[in-house]
Amino acid sequence: MRNFKRLVALFLITSVSALAHHSAVMFDRDKEVTVTGVVKEFAFTNPHVSIQITVTAQNGTTTDWSFEAASTRGMVNVGWRKSSIRAGDKVTLVGRPLKDGRPGAQLVKAILSDGTVLTSSGGENY
Repeated sequence: MRNFKRLVALFLITSVSALAHHSAVMFDRDKEVTVTGVVKEFAFTNPHVSIQITVTAQNGTTTDWSFEAASTRGMVNVGWRKSSIRAGDKVTLVGRPLKDGRPGAQLVKAILSDGTVLTSSGGENY
């Protein structure tokens, strides 16, 4: 019985950690932001695909934006590949912005320079 209680406690602890990792509470699900810039880095890796772009304002100042997407599996399921975008590509990204106002968002979709639209995984494997 003692081992069973330990097993249950371990399961609960690891379950809470897994849920916390997959939380998206830092993003404002009621808003969307659209930014266009040049890809600085595209990390097609788990646990989350990420895209960093440099956005240049009309006055010439630049801001680096970071977009978080789903797992590689979730992204592959909706058409993404490791070669979908590369550093130096111009892209428009749409996402749910960070609530704290920093330049970052949860990816909703990407519009590539050739007009191709790639959506995020729609929540699966996020």
